[in-house]
Amino acid sequence: GRMQPTSSSLKLSLLVATLLVCDLVDAFIHVPFAPPPCPAGSRRGVLNKFRMSNEPSDAKEIVADPFSSVSKGKSRGETATKDTGRENAAQEQVDFLTYIFGKPGELDRDLAMLGTSRRRFLTINAASVIVALGANFLGVTSYLLGLLPDSQGLDLLPAELSGFYPVRGWKRYRGEGAFQFEVPQGWLQDQAVTFANAAGPADRVQGMKKRAAPMVRTAVAFGPPKGDFKENVSVVKSRIPAGFTLSSLGEPSVAAQRLLDSAIAPAGSGKEATLLDATREQRGIGGEVYQFEYVVRLGSGVRLHNICAVAARGDTLYSLTALSPEEEWGDKKESLQRMARSFKLV
Repeated sequence: GRMQPTSSSLKLSLLVATLLVCDLVDAFIHVPFAPPPCPAGSRRGVLNKFRMSNEPSDAKEIVADPFSSVSKGKSRGETATKDTGRENAAQEQVDFLTYIFGKPGELDRDLAMLGTSRRRFLTINAASVIVALGANFLGVTSYLLGLLPDSQGLDLLPAELSGFYPVRGWKRYRGEGAFQFEVPQGWLQDQAVTFANAAGPADRVQGMKKRAAPMVRTAVAFGPPKGDFKENVSVVKSRIPAGFTLSSLGEPSVAAQRLLDSAIAPAGSGKEATLLDATREQRGIGGEVYQFEYVVRLGSGVRLHNICAVAARGDTLYSLTALSPEEEWGDKKESLQRMARSFKLV
């Protein structure tokens, strides 16, 4: 089926909501103030006086009377020198921190000129930061979570959000509240599988009888954009007898070979399967997981390299399979193995 993104519209909605919330908050608390006078000793006062002192205010007078007396010019020069000295002294009193943050009370006056207050300013900015982090604005949330080692950034996210916040190029999918695994950020969910599951075959009525739930069905599938069946990852659910456990299948290698012979490449199917590796692992509260690696040769001659992780709970067997063409396995091995290693029941 065609792969389509599912989280872009949600991110856009969160971004629009961010802008609307900020506008509404600002409009609600905005109260106009008359700008107070600027004290002479303040940062703005010093700068304004400095700019005024550099303006040629006596230019017209100089043009009108170019032949003024020497004594008058000398007196004016002495006055200008004194004024410049006072301005320089005032400027020297404004250190770096005072220039940046202002003198005590100056920040409140600046905010009052903008029609707000310190409390309102901090409230708006705090709300904006919270909404921006919640919406992953410009990827800031993903970047901050990516500063943590390994997959700890994904572990900090609630299960409902781990699929929308990629961390270090990976996101986590949780299906049906039963299993989870990590998938590359750029891979898209197969909408054909999603729509088929949403149709609810167990609830359809055909004639006068309800159709029974299928014994085997694909729960979810992901793949690269414009990809095909040769490279993807999927989770398949199978109904099994109650009380079934993986250990009842025997050792991982025995169970894997039985799976290949009975389901993957049975006799007469035209397929050939070669088992490469089989291991077992305890993965948290999800319990035991069998992991197999094998190569399947199709009737057309195409060779697919597969890695499969299997877990069981109740009357359901969950199996994740990630695959790629054999000739591309060297480049994609690390990513496909990470998907399989991250699979577990929750």
